[in-house]
Amino acid sequence: MDSDSFRQGGTVDIQIARKAFVGSQGKLLALRDILLAISPGEFVCVVGGSGCGKTTLLRIIAGLETEYEGAVFLDGKRVTGTGLDRGVVFQEHRLLPWLTVHDNVAFGIAGLSRAERVAKIRHYVNLVGLDEFEYEYPHQLSGGMSQRVAIARALVGHPEVLLLDEPFASLDALTRMRMQQEILGIWEAERTTVVLVTHDIEEAVYLADRVVIMSPQPGTIRNVLPVPLSRPRDRTDREFVRVRKSVHDELFAPGSMARLALENS
Repeated sequence: MDSDSFRQGGTVDIQIARKAFVGSQGKLLALRDILLAISPGEFVCVVGGSGCGKTTLLRIIAGLETEYEGAVFLDGKRVTGTGLDRGVVFQEHRLLPWLTVHDNVAFGIAGLSRAERVAKIRHYVNLVGLDEFEYEYPHQLSGGMSQRVAIARALVGHPEVLLLDEPFASLDALTRMRMQQEILGIWEAERTTVVLVTHDIEEAVYLADRVVIMSPQPGTIRNVLPVPLSRPRDRTDREFVRVRKSVHDELFAPGSMARLALENS
């Protein structure tokens, strides 16, 4: 699989003036004045507490939310709905239990010859390290393995952008760290643009080129901090700790609603 095509696209330009929901309590303003440009092949983490709108932002980029004021552009083309140019991985893997790993990964692709289809599926199953489990069923997999299948399924359509909605939140701490290393390995191999939302500051600093810090209700971008650390990153390194503290201090700055949201998340 030629990964160079991933480097040619994946520019995301986000211009959201307002996103509101209507509920029993009336209209809730979820996002306001979101301006963000993401470069091809960049790994961006969006950090914020519960209620800051980070998942709503991801759903807008994915084309799952279309009722808002503003626009999102992918490689200069306005996003008006879902498409294979964006792969999405949710917090829950959402695998179909009656299908094998092979067939779950195959679920989102069509229009290929059988040989091309099998080769493509096998490439991504191998990429996520599950070549020995290709014909197992979801109930035979661990939580981390199931998330790897979900990532392979998202990548098999050859997307320009991979969108990750707290994909490791339900995993234990050790598995979570292993999955962070896995997603970095996949990103380094494919060089697709990645946007990951999380409330875990250390995870964001470990993974990202830039960390987008959000304040909640209505969700706005408080700051965008670069992560000037080489890879692989050492969580105990002094510079790593310094950057992590910078993100923490920005989130918990005096008067920031992010403080309360993070404490309750």
